[in-house]
Amino acid sequence: MDFTVMSYNILADDLLQANQELYTHCPLEVLDWSYRCSLLLEEIQKWEPDILCLQEVQENHYHQQLYPALSQMGYTCVYKRRTGTKRDGCATCYRSSCFSEVSVATLEFFRPETELLDRHNVGIIVLLRPVVMNGSVVKAKGPPLCVANTHLLFNPRRGDVKLAQLAIMLAEIGSVIKSCNAKGEHCNLILCGDFNSIPSMPLYQLITTGELYFQGLPAWMISGQEDLSHRAYGHRLCVPLWPSSLGITDRCQHTTAYKEESKSRSQKSGKGQYSHDFMRQLRFCPTACIRPLDLQLIPGVTDITPDASSVNQPDKSFSHTISHRLDLESVYQHVLPGSGNPEVTTLHSEGGSTVDYIFYSRRRSATWDPSAGAFAIRGLKLIGSLSLLSEDVLWSMKGLPNDIFPSDHLSLLARFQLDLNAV
Repeated sequence: MDFTVMSYNILADDLLQANQELYTHCPLEVLDWSYRCSLLLEEIQKWEPDILCLQEVQENHYHQQLYPALSQMGYTCVYKRRTGTKRDGCATCYRSSCFSEVSVATLEFFRPETELLDRHNVGIIVLLRPVVMNGSVVKAKGPPLCVANTHLLFNPRRGDVKLAQLAIMLAEIGSVIKSCNAKGEHCNLILCGDFNSIPSMPLYQLITTGELYFQGLPAWMISGQEDLSHRAYGHRLCVPLWPSSLGITDRCQHTTAYKEESKSRSQKSGKGQYSHDFMRQLRFCPTACIRPLDLQLIPGVTDITPDASSVNQPDKSFSHTISHRLDLESVYQHVLPGSGNPEVTTLHSEGGSTVDYIFYSRRRSATWDPSAGAFAIRGLKLIGSLSLLSEDVLWSMKGLPNDIFPSDHLSLLARFQLDLNAV
């Protein structure tokens, strides 16, 4: 089964009006919501995605215009408005002719009992199952597909908040996947959204490599949206990154799930404990003056520990490394083939960058298929993606939004192949 996924930050009109200085390069007519909405729906109709993940969806526009139009196109939609006073949120839509809904979870990252989580971002996780038509009978068949959609905090200085929001998202995804595994099913994953982080920076590295050594990192560096290195006394991350009361471990799992897993997991051997990608991340960190508590002991090298009475010991239940086990990679490579210019997913008067992503999980092993006489890849296989553009090309089109692209973000589009027999 082949299916297409689109992720799109559509620029809420409220946010456009509140930040008009970012769009002084645009003719007024292309900023009008009615004009932009028409272009947006035309773009969706053109590409016909089977799964649609939208961000910055203004609530009144969703109910009055987007939902009625998308319903007519055959989509079933889930909407989650941001908490607080902002009127936009996320929407996840899927074609009912291609997928049936197994479960839905809407997430609120604002946690009044946790000082760190004082921002009103949200997420949506939908568990789907492929639909197969048998004559006029609709049957759900094949492995489940978890689709997660979010819009993380924008503030470039608050990388700590972004990481905590991401951890909540990953923990909830992990719970959904675990429930599928308990039934003997392999659950594929697609994670979409506006992550407000550029490629190769720590937040991106956490998603794609599965681990991040964060101790001592400047908070602004987590996303890399702005270079704030000139600020000598900027906030740096330290243990614990979030309080234990949040109920999420440094492995981005719910505490109860982690305890259950720990009972059945044997202790890792010291050999090969640190991956190449993990060691590369240490280039972001200042020179360590105190041996991390979770560092592997190597006689004569890392076995010297300072006097505990002279050091404020951190929370031993939370290490200097956060991690997850979802095995995600990006659909896009972030560099345009041929020219080598950086891809851009968003652009306004202050410049362009990549902050939007489609991540997916794929099985990295193949099994022999006797009927095909070849090795078959189980799980998700990326077939192709819609090319992005460079900043220079977008400026030659008078920037974003324009009379072709209705948002200050470009849509991301990817096509996947799912083996319906790989349960």
